[in-house]
Amino acid sequence: MGLLDRYILRSVAAPLALALCVAAMLLLIEHMLRLFDFVLAEQGPVDVVWRMLANLLPHYLSLALPLGAFLGVLLAFRNLSMSSELDAMNSSGASFGRLMRPVFGLLLLLAVCDFVLVGYIKPYARYEYDKIRFDVTSGAFGIKIPQGEFVDITDDVTIRLGKVDAAAKEAKDIFLEMREAKGRRTVITAEKGGISTTPDISRLLLKLSKGRQLLLDNNGERLRTLDFETFDLEIGLPAIAVFRARGGEADEATFSEIVALLNSPGAKSSPLYLPYRAQFHWTLIHPLTFLTLPILAVAMGVVGRRSASNLKPVVGVAILIVYHELLEEWGLVNAALGQMSPYVSMWGLFAAFIAGSILLYRGSIDQARRAKTEASREENTLRIPSPIDGADAGLRRGAAQ
Repeated sequence: MGLLDRYILRSVAAPLALALCVAAMLLLIEHMLRLFDFVLAEQGPVDVVWRMLANLLPHYLSLALPLGAFLGVLLAFRNLSMSSELDAMNSSGASFGRLMRPVFGLLLLLAVCDFVLVGYIKPYARYEYDKIRFDVTSGAFGIKIPQGEFVDITDDVTIRLGKVDAAAKEAKDIFLEMREAKGRRTVITAEKGGISTTPDISRLLLKLSKGRQLLLDNNGERLRTLDFETFDLEIGLPAIAVFRARGGEADEATFSEIVALLNSPGAKSSPLYLPYRAQFHWTLIHPLTFLTLPILAVAMGVVGRRSASNLKPVVGVAILIVYHELLEEWGLVNAALGQMSPYVSMWGLFAAFIAGSILLYRGSIDQARRAKTEASREENTLRIPSPIDGADAGLRRGAAQ
């Protein structure tokens, strides 16, 4: 690479990295608060939140990467334009196409990374995120017993806990009722006790202290009473449901798995054919969008020194966001439901985005060239005073004297 290429890349890399980090952090922080509310409501361990966020990172990177690349190129060319460096480069013979050559190289590399991200990394991360969420709600991280509520652990066992110390895994004012098939019941009360489960969460372990056990017949008559200082009890828990296999959702399948299903015999009769076909086209269009981003970014970044508009970057970001929302929420959904062909709903939208970017690019470049020409004319114009102007000036000087 030449000196000019390296300078352009340095100008683009810094705002690109900053915009990418800021966008990813904002998206993750916004979702982190919702994950904390979800996990605490389900009484799951707090460290699960970090595992869920780690699996959400590929999803948010696929959103932040195009936005970061767009802002990086836009801000770089905007700074070059407003500092007259762009004019100097153009005057030296470097056209806009020449200046964008290293940018296209960088964005091509980002497009390859994005294809690996959305085609292979994101499907596994999405599946793992859904699995962890399922484990939290199904009790795979431990049984959930709210404080002060009667909870049916199984069809035959009901428990109620008073004050609960979640850190020490202890509770006070414990009530437990176990029902037998013949109608007899065993009621146990205790002042306090430790509560835990076996590692495989197949049995509930209770270490009760200072309590009483009542054995009642089917009519509620007391048959036997037992007071105890300590009492250890194990209760069998229902088996935890198994999470579904990966691939039931189109966005959980890798690009190779999607291609294999689409090319398999009788693929069109499969209920997954339409969602997989839509996901196939989306996985191709998403990285290809990176090759259009420099055109739109330069169109929104190049301004005249005397008419620098702060509205153009905002408009550019809005266009990019609307395009991605339409691609995912309209094009992908309609193609997955079979309501529209992906060549119309997705590739048609992509073609419209390219055409709009090229039109904006040409208009912005022409406007910048006109502004440069007008500024050059004003600077190079030499005004020669006429004789009349000189006579008038002499008369004014004489009157002043």
